[in-house]
Amino acid sequence: MKYLSLVLSSAALILAGILFYQHHTENTKIRGLVTEMHSSDTTQAKPLKIAYVDLDSIDAKFEFYKGKIEAFEKKKEGLDRQLNGAYQQLDKRRIDFLQKGNAITAAETDAFRKEYDQQLQYLENQRRKTEQDVQQEAMIMRDDIFKKINDFLGGYCKERGYTYVFSYSRSANIFLYEDPVHNITDEVIAGLNALYKRESSKK
Repeated sequence: MKYLSLVLSSAALILAGILFYQHHTENTKIRGLVTEMHSSDTTQAKPLKIAYVDLDSIDAKFEFYKGKIEAFEKKKEGLDRQLNGAYQQLDKRRIDFLQKGNAITAAETDAFRKEYDQQLQYLENQRRKTEQDVQQEAMIMRDDIFKKINDFLGGYCKERGYTYVFSYSRSANIFLYEDPVHNITDEVIAGLNALYKRESSKK
């Protein structure tokens, strides 16, 4: 009986050893497979490469932008002059009318006031419309400029391996710290100006 118990205990011990060995071997295979997959993924993964562009410098040095802004400001100044001139003419008419003094009848005063109010309302409507047109044109111009920058950066980043390019501006700064090593503004401006010159020469 004691012998049978010893045999069964030995058999159980051997069986446990076999199961432990198989389990350990299986785990080793799985760990090896996971390690192999992980190393395969890391070799295929693209490294994260980030840079930033200073929009204030682009505003100051991008020839296309400078030309657009100059034309836009001239047009805006011209519209402002027209409106201011119309306001001044209307005000001069009011002053000239008042200088007649006691010679003005009540009917003439009512007629002038009605015409003056109509002209003033018309100028106010023109001013609001002009402001809306200027704002819309400014948005279109800005979109056009950003499209040129984004189109250029598409090829530039693909060639140099950049994953993200952030914009930086003193008026809207989201960076608490920026390393000048990652500042690609000068290269981007040079590329944009070269592209703009080529496009201009074709026209």
